[in-house]
Amino acid sequence: MSKSSAAIASEQSNRVLVSGWLFLLCFMIWIMVGIGGYTRETGSGLSIMNWDPIMGALPPMSAAAWNAVFAKYQTISQYQILHKGMDLAGFKQLFWPEYIHRLWGRLMGVVLLVPLIGFALTGRIGKRLIPWLILLFIMGGLQGAIGWFMVSSGFFAGSTAVEPWRLSLHFGAAMLLYVSVLWTALTVRHPTPTDPFEQRGLQRLAKLAILLLCCTMFAGTFVSGTHAISVFDPAKDIGIGLPPPGYPYTEFFVDRATILFNHQALATLTTLVLLITATKAMRGGADAPIRDAGLMIAGLVLLQFTLGVSALVSKMIDLGVAHQMNAVLLLSACVLLLHRLRGATA
Repeated sequence: MSKSSAAIASEQSNRVLVSGWLFLLCFMIWIMVGIGGYTRETGSGLSIMNWDPIMGALPPMSAAAWNAVFAKYQTISQYQILHKGMDLAGFKQLFWPEYIHRLWGRLMGVVLLVPLIGFALTGRIGKRLIPWLILLFIMGGLQGAIGWFMVSSGFFAGSTAVEPWRLSLHFGAAMLLYVSVLWTALTVRHPTPTDPFEQRGLQRLAKLAILLLCCTMFAGTFVSGTHAISVFDPAKDIGIGLPPPGYPYTEFFVDRATILFNHQALATLTTLVLLITATKAMRGGADAPIRDAGLMIAGLVLLQFTLGVSALVSKMIDLGVAHQMNAVLLLSACVLLLHRLRGATA
């Protein structure tokens, strides 16, 4: 029995509502990447020394509470090595970015869970989708636990920052969650392919581009985690696209000059593959949605390369954070292209 026009309209309305909710979650994760990048670049992440998902939602509410939190911070190596003599006002400048970072994470959990319950009870979400959305909520909770696992490494004796590999794990888990939510949102909004571009070669190229982009982003977390950008020195030919003296090193994830070069080399290769992918997607025979995705990729990858070089030369925190956030937008455009190609044939 065919569906009535009213039933079809209701189903479409539900798809728009649910996908809009999921797109909002993607936006919130994207903002979280920016907040997290700022806390990392400013060293704010170690200013809160406990993980309290419930009561931690409230900041210190009195002078005594502020002094207690500050006194605890003064016991760790970051304070003793980098910020010895800092006053309470200086500590608050470290505290608030990390507090906002954690509060935003809690807000994301609420924005995911409350509508999920409401949509499930009202039948706006298909029964087969509910277990998957619950899994996404669990992944979000695990992300908080991974975040604390990362932060706790900064409290080790003699440490002034978190361990880079834990930072990479935290970011990687965030990107896995982001892509999962984005793909789900796109599929809810467009459950079946419409007029797929009949070329599986472009689909394979898009998958390669995403793989290379993820590897480049992963390498970038080590640049951030080790502050490898600080070794940039044109006078010594370090950080200008050439391998450092003595390259290759066996400790790819330890030597900062090597880390910076590896990220640059991957970024250059990824940029070329992304531009080829975008050009192929924008060619005359492609459907309009495919061309639009290709155009997005082309614009974002050129912006990403520009932001990366600008952040390297200027060492400005704001540019570094913009570079990280644009990388997520670029990944989103690639996922969009792949989603629109999911019905492609040879």
